[in-house]
Amino acid sequence: MKISKAEKRVLVLTSVFVALALNAHKLLVLLPGEGQKIGLPWIFNAQELAYQTLFHFAFCYFLGLLNLQWLDWTNRSGTKARTKNVLYNLAFFFGFLFLAMITQKLIFQNAPNPRFYRLGYFFRFATSLTLIAILVKIMLLNRMQKMKELENEQLKTAYFDAEIKNLRAQINPHFLFNALSSLSALVRENPQKAQDYITHLSKVFRYSLGNHQEQLIGLDKELELLESNIQLLKMRFEDALIIHIDIPIGSQKKLPHMSLQPLLENAVKHNFVSKESPLQINVLLDEGTLIFRNTLKEATYKEPSTGIGLLNLNERYHILMGTSIEIEKTDNHFTVKLPLNPTHHVH
Repeated sequence: MKISKAEKRVLVLTSVFVALALNAHKLLVLLPGEGQKIGLPWIFNAQELAYQTLFHFAFCYFLGLLNLQWLDWTNRSGTKARTKNVLYNLAFFFGFLFLAMITQKLIFQNAPNPRFYRLGYFFRFATSLTLIAILVKIMLLNRMQKMKELENEQLKTAYFDAEIKNLRAQINPHFLFNALSSLSALVRENPQKAQDYITHLSKVFRYSLGNHQEQLIGLDKELELLESNIQLLKMRFEDALIIHIDIPIGSQKKLPHMSLQPLLENAVKHNFVSKESPLQINVLLDEGTLIFRNTLKEATYKEPSTGIGLLNLNERYHILMGTSIEIEKTDNHFTVKLPLNPTHHVH
């Protein structure tokens, strides 16, 4: 697995810290006469200290890189793979240890008894191996946690997408059923208007199908769809339907696609509509909330409610925006309040 920039930065800083911490005591040896006091059998200088510290850093860094980038320590790796990883680490350890001893002798040639610095290298490398192993374990656990979170998020997104598709699939058949019922009545009353109705109906379906990938849509576009639906209803009800929309153009708000259409359908479907008692609908904004309010005069013989419209809309709000719609009913009015999202919201 490729090591991330953040992991590489942590590895570099840790390697620097370990290399300095395990070689800092040698600074005392550089003081005049200190080497003789502790019985150091060779002349130790600043160049040798810098070399050993840099070599130690390289050991820590490449050991971490070996385990974080080139070896597979995930749960899916089996016992054989883990055994192979351990052997690689041992080979790396002893290979670096041998290289350190050889280069130390070739470059400096100042120790009559190499046993002393060999033991020093072995002790420092063994300690570093333990510390880097702890760091690698922590970073691997952090990777696993991030992978689980990513998988959970992907599963959650896939679930939400499936839910949205299922809910939106309910809208079109519901709308089509209502539209065909209206068209059937209009064909009998006015064939010419029925042709215009079909033209507007095709625009509505073209709009809804053309935006099938969008879950949240701009309020302006949603109002365009509402206007197309209004034209369909006005062909049938004419002056019996009075609609006022008081929303400024260019609003930077979003809401679930096709949220207003079912509200318009329900208002017409469940109320008595006539020129003597026109259905009045007001659509307005109030502090980031869209208010859809219609007069209430329930039809004596109204169509049975399937409950799909408002239930569907509320479920989509739950999934896409983490909130619910508000419904208020009085003796004279039926009001639905829809929370709106700013355009920077991303689901």
